[in-house]
Amino acid sequence: MFKNILVPLDGSATAEAVLPFVQEIASRSGAQIVLTTAVQSVGVWDATMDSQILNREEETAVQYLASKAEGITAGPAKVRVVRGDAADCILRVAADEKADLIAISTHGRSGLSRWLFGSVATKVLEGAETPVLFLRPKEGEDKGAPGPVVHKILVPLDGSESAVEALPVIEDFAKTMGASLVLFHTVAPIAAYPGFEAAGAAAIGNVVEDLQAQAKAILSRTAEEVRSRGIEVSTAIVLDTAVEGIIRAADELKVDLIAIGTHGRGGLGRMVLGSVADGVVRRGADLPCLVIRTSAATS
Repeated sequence: MFKNILVPLDGSATAEAVLPFVQEIASRSGAQIVLTTAVQSVGVWDATMDSQILNREEETAVQYLASKAEGITAGPAKVRVVRGDAADCILRVAADEKADLIAISTHGRSGLSRWLFGSVATKVLEGAETPVLFLRPKEGEDKGAPGPVVHKILVPLDGSESAVEALPVIEDFAKTMGASLVLFHTVAPIAAYPGFEAAGAAAIGNVVEDLQAQAKAILSRTAEEVRSRGIEVSTAIVLDTAVEGIIRAADELKVDLIAIGTHGRGGLGRMVLGSVADGVVRRGADLPCLVIRTSAATS
């Protein structure tokens, strides 16, 4: 399970909102929490002045992270202040610290480095080799509240190697949090396929039934394997487009987190499942999303 959790902060309450969740994970797994922030050159014409400003910002950043580390009660915590582009620094620190999870809160824009967390989160999502946990805080949420309790995790599967390869990480996370899994698949409406207009009603019905039967077989087989490893699991299949179906199912099934594998190399949008993961992270506003990059990429 997770041993080192990297938490990027930018001085904003929004970025800090992920801390209770991270502490909950760390308290259950015994992981070390690494807090990091980036300072960037202000670009003034005088190199000496620029260096002095950068040094002052770095000192301020160290003090800020140290104050946040003092509030970590789940176990050991360390701080890392690095110079450079925010997303690049996050990925570099993740490699240096051998982080096996990056936990990031999206859409914070204020404080020390004035990161635009939406764009930083996107770059991290595209470049991270380790799982990334995304949290979008709800409006008016108490930032000092305990971390969310994860009882049920939605796991979208599409029959691909990438989706299956992500399961061990998801299963470990479920065991750590004491959660059950809902293995989920969406069967796209027949209207989504080219040439559907020429097909008769009977043929359309047969195609949908065949797709649902195939999905049921895949989910049932995978569920039995997961169940044999001591994890409570159920399955669900809906007729919908991928992203819409996942988000709607998450709401209707009352899950606490969405965990999804992706295999996009050089950007999530290049792959079908990659673009689905990207869409879920961007639009699944009310739920944390755990994205696991797998090695099942081809190009």
